[in-house]
Amino acid sequence: MDNLSTKEWAELCFGDAKLGDSRRTKRLVKLAEDMADGADKSIVNACLQPEKIEAAYRFFRNEKITTPDIAESGFLKTTALIDSSPLVLAIQDTTGLTYRHSVCDELGSVNCASDSAKSAKARTLYAHSTLIVDAQDEHVIGLADQIYWHREEKIKDSEKENKKRSYKEKESHRWVTALENVEKRKGDLNNVINVCDREADVYEYMSIQKELGNRFVIRAKEKRLLKGEDKNVQELVNATSGKCDYIVNVDQRSGRKARQAKMTVSFKTVTLAKPQRSEGKENLKVNIIICKEMDATAKQPLCWILYTTESIERIEDAMKIIRYYEIRWKIEVFHKIWKTDGANVEGVRMQTREALMRIAIIKAFIAVRLFQLKELVENQEIAKEIKCTSYVDDISWKLLWLKLEGEKEIPKEVPSLFWLYYSIAKLGRWHDSKRTGRVGMKALWSGWLALAEMVESAKLAKKLFGL
Repeated sequence: MDNLSTKEWAELCFGDAKLGDSRRTKRLVKLAEDMADGADKSIVNACLQPEKIEAAYRFFRNEKITTPDIAESGFLKTTALIDSSPLVLAIQDTTGLTYRHSVCDELGSVNCASDSAKSAKARTLYAHSTLIVDAQDEHVIGLADQIYWHREEKIKDSEKENKKRSYKEKESHRWVTALENVEKRKGDLNNVINVCDREADVYEYMSIQKELGNRFVIRAKEKRLLKGEDKNVQELVNATSGKCDYIVNVDQRSGRKARQAKMTVSFKTVTLAKPQRSEGKENLKVNIIICKEMDATAKQPLCWILYTTESIERIEDAMKIIRYYEIRWKIEVFHKIWKTDGANVEGVRMQTREALMRIAIIKAFIAVRLFQLKELVENQEIAKEIKCTSYVDDISWKLLWLKLEGEKEIPKEVPSLFWLYYSIAKLGRWHDSKRTGRVGMKALWSGWLALAEMVESAKLAKKLFGL
C-alpha cells in the first residue's frame, strides 16, 4: 500500500467495506482520499467544496455506519499480506486520545489520563492498536486491528476485590481480544510473533498464548516468583552474569544526556509460579532474556527483562529476539503520527463519540500510510527509483520545483520520490543540521501544508485569469 497514489490507496484500503449500501462505500473511499490529501486538516478544510463537506458530515453522523464496518476492509488487506513474509511481528500497544470539547460528555466521568491535560473536563478515548511489521526488513506492513473504549467511572473496589474479578472483565483482556481478532481474519498465526511492552505482563495473557501455541516477546514488569528457584525475577536479574556485551545508543531526553550504554546479555529457561488469584495453568515455562547496563554508576541504568516462547540455543538467538523488541518502538511512532504529528486525530472536533471514532479509524490508516512513506524514502535506493507522481500530481511537483530550485529549468522527466520527500521537508523549514537525514513529521507536514496552499492558489489563479 505504500507506493500507490492517494486514490488507489483509498480504493484498496476501503473499497471492500460492507456498509449496507454501495453508495456509502463509494463515499467512504472518496472521504478517505480527501482526508489523506489533507492528513492534518479538519473535515471542512480537507473536503473544501460545500457539497463534499455536507456529505462527509452526513456520513460520519449516520448511525447505520459503524466504526468496525469502516475498519474491517483495511484490517483484512493487512492480514492478507502477512503470509507474504516468512515472519512478522504483531506489535500491540495502548494509547489515549485526549479531548476537551463537548464530546467529553460521552467519554465517561474519569479525568483524562494524560498528565499534560490541564483542564479538569478533559477526557480520554483509549485505543489499542496492533501494527504488523516485517521481522526481516523491518518495514510496516499495516494496521491489523484497533479496539476503542472509554472509562465510564473509576473502579472503587479495593485492590483485593479487583484481583478477584474475572480476567475477561478486566481491561487487560484486550491483549487477548486483539490477537483473536487478527487470527479470525488471517487463520493460523504460525509466522506471527506478538510483541508487547510491560503492560502485557499478565499471567493469564501469557498462559492463554502458551496454551494456544502462539508466539510472544513480552517485557517483564512484575517481580514474579520462579518455581523451584526460591527467588523472584528481579533477584534472578541481580544474581545473573552476562554472556555477551553490546552497545545501545541512549538518546537525549528530559534532561538526560545522550550516551552509549554498554549492555550485558544473558538468557535461561525459567518456570513462572502462578500468582494466588490468577487464572490459567499452574506453572508457566518460558525463556527469559536479561539485558542490563554494566555501568552501575549510571543515573538510570538500562535494564530489559524479556519473556519469550522463542527457542534460544545461542547468544545470536537472544540478540535476534532483543532486536524484535527494539522494533516495538515503531508503534510509538505510529501513535505519534496518528495523534499529533501527521493525521492529527486529537484535533478532530466531532460532537459525538461514535462520529469521532469513525473519523479516528480512517485517520489511523492514513497515519500508517504516512509512516510507510517515511520508511520508503529513508530506504534511499528504492525511493530514487519511484516517480514522485505516485503521491502528487504534476502541478504540485512543478510548483515545488519552481519554489526551491530557483532558476533551474523544470525537468522533462518526473523527479523521484526521494527528491519530493526532502523538498517538502525543506519547504517545512527542515535543515539537516545533525547530518542524519532524518525528517521529523512536523516539518514534513508543515511543508506539505505549504505545498497544498501553493497548489490551491495556483488553481484559483488559473480560474481567475483563464489560464
